[in-house]
Amino acid sequence: MRRREFLKGILPMTLAPLALNGIPLRVMGRSFLTSSFTCDEINDRALVIIQLHGGNDGLNTLIPVDQYGVYRNHRPVIGVPATGLRRYLDLDTTLPVADQVGLHPDMTGIKDLYDRGMVRIIQQCGYPSMNGSHFRGTDIWLTGKDGDTMPEHPDSGWWGRYLNHKYPNYPNEYPNPAMQDPPGLEFGSHIISLGFHRQVGIPMGLTLSNDPSDFHTFVSGVGGALPGSFPASEYGDELRYIVEVERSTNVYAQRLSTLFNAGTNAVGITYPETYHTTAGSHYYNQLSPQLRTVARLLSGGSKTKIFLVRMGGFDTHANQGIPDKPSFGGHGALLYHLSEAVRAFQNDLEAQGLADRVLTVTFSEFGRQVGENGTFGTDHGAAAPMLVFGRGVRPGISGTNPNLSNLNNNNIVGYQHDYRRVFTTILQDWLGANNGTLDEVEFYPFSGQKLPLIHDAYTDASGNTVNYIADTACDPTPELPALKIETGLDAAAVSLYPNPASDAVTVSVKWDRLQPATLCILDLQGRIVRAEEVRLYGGENTHQIDLSGISSGQYVVQLHPRGGGALRSQKLLVR
Repeated sequence: MRRREFLKGILPMTLAPLALNGIPLRVMGRSFLTSSFTCDEINDRALVIIQLHGGNDGLNTLIPVDQYGVYRNHRPVIGVPATGLRRYLDLDTTLPVADQVGLHPDMTGIKDLYDRGMVRIIQQCGYPSMNGSHFRGTDIWLTGKDGDTMPEHPDSGWWGRYLNHKYPNYPNEYPNPAMQDPPGLEFGSHIISLGFHRQVGIPMGLTLSNDPSDFHTFVSGVGGALPGSFPASEYGDELRYIVEVERSTNVYAQRLSTLFNAGTNAVGITYPETYHTTAGSHYYNQLSPQLRTVARLLSGGSKTKIFLVRMGGFDTHANQGIPDKPSFGGHGALLYHLSEAVRAFQNDLEAQGLADRVLTVTFSEFGRQVGENGTFGTDHGAAAPMLVFGRGVRPGISGTNPNLSNLNNNNIVGYQHDYRRVFTTILQDWLGANNGTLDEVEFYPFSGQKLPLIHDAYTDASGNTVNYIADTACDPTPELPALKIETGLDAAAVSLYPNPASDAVTVSVKWDRLQPATLCILDLQGRIVRAEEVRLYGGENTHQIDLSGISSGQYVVQLHPRGGGALRSQKLLVR
């Protein structure tokens, strides 16, 4: 049983303090996992996710310079040239040779952003037992699972779980003065992405056209009273779901229109609309109008936390390159659109003073095979690169070039980075999610595997040093109600020694599985005076807590297992 399910069962309980052997307790009150802090800079931050649908070809996006000869042997027609006007762009010659990559020649925008310190590349992102299906592979990325743990019928996405934890009781208590905007927005689809779904209730986002004013006009024209009661049946449940979506859409329609009209795009910033030459396919830029709208909403004051934008066409089985012009073709056009739209978006944010608020990341369901096929394209592959953009990004490359001499069925063997490490880093270091939130998102196992994606600090216009890496204490997780406390010295109870203690106390507990937990010391008022994260293992567990700085008196030591399991408590006397 997950913690959210456990809490549903205890919500009706009184919020009055409970007592353990005469000691009043307010369980989890004001802990580092549950306290709400005012951290405006962190709470104003947004994440823009760019989905490259179809499976982006990582090897024509990032050409492995150190293995160029092997690369061209596998791609004699569609391989990007090393000489001439359309040669690959050297990204960073200061890197070790094994790490140096060439960018596709149509990626001048990303090269420019990299030179300005606003790009991080993560090589070969994947997961265990990668899936080559577009639908299944995409669902795995959206849900935060892998090929072994993905359920047959997934019920929630990882950013839906994150937003559900950050904005509890949505949509009933929203909008409110603290959060007037939809938690999530997506563009380029008429159906809300699985990524925004949560386990129970309507999705944590809305899907829009590129102009929210049109969206408002459309919603206003629907009309008709919504039903207020629902039959106790599967039909009734479905009807309730539809009505809740409709109500949520109605609530935010005017607000989005107002934000759009209040916002602007910076003067002199052009979002490219077409490819610079006829490509035969993908001539028009799908991404530019979406990012232009996101920038305008942010300019108007939007506090939406996660934006999803899309580009299609990356399933390049054919005509990825042109025989006499290998760097042109459909894939080159797509990379141009991505590169130029992101550069325009970043320049727009910079010009409007919004760049410190926004981080952008790309993902694609898989990469392509190494060798080209007989129709001047590439077939479904495995791991692929991710790109992260923004002023808060620590520039550079994570990982090295894949080994093109070690292939299995025309695919690079293995992957270098689990994609969940990237998203875990972004959630925690950019959005400020604490480990309690990561547990709800189901990314906690990756909290110790973060990547160097976010700058440590920067200097603002006044010369002050400002930390870019978020303080996880800013995570506005709501306080939880009081829980029933189980005591006693059974096989799962907490034992303390010595007790009384002065300098330190050793906590001992028997457990039946691997599980993260929080170990807390509470005072007589139920306030946490010390908290440490631990990992429980099957069998006997011991952990020593330093008592320095804790005044003499009576306290309670509590063990809070995360992801299910009863709380364990024991009295402690500090001398």
